[in-house]
Amino acid sequence: MGEPTIYEVAKEAGVSAATVSRAINGRDRISEATRRKVFEACERLGFSVSRTASMLRTGKSNRIALTVGNSLAGWFSSELAEGVYSTLSAQGYDLLSYRLADAAQRRDFFASMPVKRNADAFIISSFDVTDDERQALEGLGMPVVGVNTIGLTAERDMVSIGVDDIQAMRQTIHQLAGLGHRHIAFVHKAQEHAGFVWEADQRIEGYRLGMRAEGLDVPEGYVIAVKEGPSAGADALGALLALDPRPTAVCCISDENAIPLVHELRAYGFDVPGDMSVVGFDDWPLAQALGLSTVRHDPRAYGAMAADIAIRLSRGEQVDGHRIVVPTRLMLRGTVGPARRA
Repeated sequence: MGEPTIYEVAKEAGVSAATVSRAINGRDRISEATRRKVFEACERLGFSVSRTASMLRTGKSNRIALTVGNSLAGWFSSELAEGVYSTLSAQGYDLLSYRLADAAQRRDFFASMPVKRNADAFIISSFDVTDDERQALEGLGMPVVGVNTIGLTAERDMVSIGVDDIQAMRQTIHQLAGLGHRHIAFVHKAQEHAGFVWEADQRIEGYRLGMRAEGLDVPEGYVIAVKEGPSAGADALGALLALDPRPTAVCCISDENAIPLVHELRAYGFDVPGDMSVVGFDDWPLAQALGLSTVRHDPRAYGAMAADIAIRLSRGEQVDGHRIVVPTRLMLRGTVGPARRA
């Protein structure tokens, strides 16, 4: 996870971190034998002497760290990382990526941050930040940019960027209600990592608030959790068909849930949207090709924005606003239509 630290070089060479600093920076009061040991340790560990010497002189590493709580290969994380990387590379910065796969990795990461300090700023993506974690971030004295991150305090050197998931879902429910839909279910992915609260979970709250605003009930079983995997679409369809009254529309927490559901509905002879309308969230390229109605947002664009803000904050510059809401747009395509008549 990133380059070795000066502390690891010191341990490898059998000297103190201060000695490593003096050796790299070319200072006196250090023997040639000790200097050789330090540089040999740097070579064995793949430690960049030139980059570190610059860091010791300027106090800057020219690195930004990106931390995500889900798969780096997933659509959102990969698009976000591409936006972050493109901006960093254009300005001569390197990207450090950290994936927190479970609660233990998350705990170790936040506990070790004061030791690492191997970046000029942190970008935290998608999961809730606890009070203790927020205090750990504040204690670093480093800028922090949250991307779709709840629990991040809007203070100096802390900026939060993201979509308004609640409002986006309320608007989606309003559109469906306007098409005559009174029985609207919600499908989401079952929680995978204990100890994580995801920003996207706010879409469930937005669904409930939207239904209430339209005077619609949310009967028992209308919020459906399905496990990730090849049977996700079939599992969602089975749960929907067991509901009474049967929904005429379904909102999905992401296109990842919506696309297999549409496939299963059509495979079993249901008309989409005649029998059931389906709305996703994200607007994957595949969603456009399949004509899926969905909520569009652009993580690559606000990944680039997050990187730019992280660099500016690390340089001591000021930014306008500590909470930046990026736009979403409901894309009505072929999977949404008027509610069927009884």
